[in-house]
Amino acid sequence: MKKVKYILGCAATIAMLATACSKIEEVPGDTADKPKFTDKSKVLVIVVDGLAGKQVKAVAPPVITQMLAHSTYSYDTRADTVTTDGASLATLYTGVPYAKNEIRDSSLVARSTSGARYAPFLSLIKKTGKRALKTISVTAWDAVNKTLLADATTKVTTKDDDKAVLDSAVNRLKNDSLDLMFVQFNGINKAGKQYGYYSYIPEYAAAINQVDAYIGELLKTINSRPDYQNENWLVIVQSTHGGLDKSYGSDSDAEMNSFSLYYCPDLFRYQIDQPQTIPASIKFNEQNEKTVNAVLNDATAYNFGAPSSANQFTVECKVKTPKGSNPTYPGFLSKRASFAAGQVGWTFFQEGSYWMINLSGTGATKNLQAKGADINDGNWHHLTCVFATKANNVRVCSTYTDGKYNNAVTVTEFGNLNSTAPLTIGFIPGSINTPVTIYMADVRIWNDTLPAATIAAFSCTNVLDQHPYLSKLVGWWPVNERKGNVLRNAVPAAAGKDFKVNGTFTWEAMNYVLPCAGNADKQNPPNNTDLCYQIAYWLNLDLNPDWEIGGRLWLKFF
Repeated sequence: MKKVKYILGCAATIAMLATACSKIEEVPGDTADKPKFTDKSKVLVIVVDGLAGKQVKAVAPPVITQMLAHSTYSYDTRADTVTTDGASLATLYTGVPYAKNEIRDSSLVARSTSGARYAPFLSLIKKTGKRALKTISVTAWDAVNKTLLADATTKVTTKDDDKAVLDSAVNRLKNDSLDLMFVQFNGINKAGKQYGYYSYIPEYAAAINQVDAYIGELLKTINSRPDYQNENWLVIVQSTHGGLDKSYGSDSDAEMNSFSLYYCPDLFRYQIDQPQTIPASIKFNEQNEKTVNAVLNDATAYNFGAPSSANQFTVECKVKTPKGSNPTYPGFLSKRASFAAGQVGWTFFQEGSYWMINLSGTGATKNLQAKGADINDGNWHHLTCVFATKANNVRVCSTYTDGKYNNAVTVTEFGNLNSTAPLTIGFIPGSINTPVTIYMADVRIWNDTLPAATIAAFSCTNVLDQHPYLSKLVGWWPVNERKGNVLRNAVPAAAGKDFKVNGTFTWEAMNYVLPCAGNADKQNPPNNTDLCYQIAYWLNLDLNPDWEIGGRLWLKFF
């Protein structure tokens, strides 16, 4: 079993975010003894609208980054499949998803009597009469104080400004006796709606850093409370949802990407990462008028030019073909107008059970190809082609399958490989006897030659933030939208260089967990419905099973 550490006797302050603690032995298993509850146990819940987990990871704001050392946290927390503001807050404050509480819009009221059965967590606790919690809510959204947090002891509605929310919250923390406090910031969501929910957008990143500074002020205020040394605080930072471009409300991965952080100086660092998966894809198939393919919106992008030390490239993708399929010559990833002989450019294609790359250039009228490996077993495979220019401008094209080297051909004679045709997933015209049928994901283009060891190390993953050549990534299409006809480029410098999917298609669930060693010990990350569970744990509140509050306990690593 895994060993989990916990610490006691910590003398550090929250403001310092560093500790000098006496450790006791590792506890076998992952169910360390529950911390002793006292009437000094308190919870601060900081709700942050529109804070996408993956984007806060990229920004790495200083206060949150310091908190991580003593937090359980996840950049992969999942919001509910309905990510409107109303539904997202209702999920947090009721502990059940929209399918049960039926709260979708800004009225914050259930659509039916069956939905109304799932009352807010605070209301349910109050109804039991077992404990009179002293609770405070500070928000600029008055409807929240009148509905989801109506049973808070003290409700403060401020003007629609995060600084006003901060000032009110600080004042209450300094002067009020309390057990539980909710503070809601919405400046990040405003920035996302106006500019986009991405870390590389200055306004969105600035909004994250501003709220981060406000979190720092709240922590300092807690530390300055007269009886702080005797209090036992859990600070939760919980976002509502992420966003896709400048919108949210639906169930794309980007919109459902949330963030959870549970902080206390007596916690060891524990990050919960989502297992690496291919959640969904599109079947690229057929040809001519029935074609389902995806075409890049910039035909000039991703040309590899003539052999030179400046033109070094690597192309990678993950593919899945039907089991036992043996088609003849269908191209499925191309920078080329046609598969016909003498057409400048390159094409990944399938020939029988295996894949190959076919090339032609301005320096020759023939085609040349390098063989890959079998891919027709119905499983996902990672394909790589390295375009390397060596000494004396000799260009070599090398193929790899699932990180293993296959073949190489010298293509120097083809000269310049630039094509006026756009990068295309799926059908292109030409010498094709069997239409393509293939699923694709994790398409990558690097402006460098990746070493064999690096290709092998990152062939079984679609997480690239630790990739040693990350600065050389010039195009990356995860194909994880699960909705719409746009496959977005995830490289900040290439934002907008997207694929448009053509034809009649549907997004199909894959739910494929990549067979990586790093996935072995991973578990599904938290959901937004888990918030109430953590609060109840820390404040020693009983959750009635009839309430159907979901989630699991993430604070047992204590």
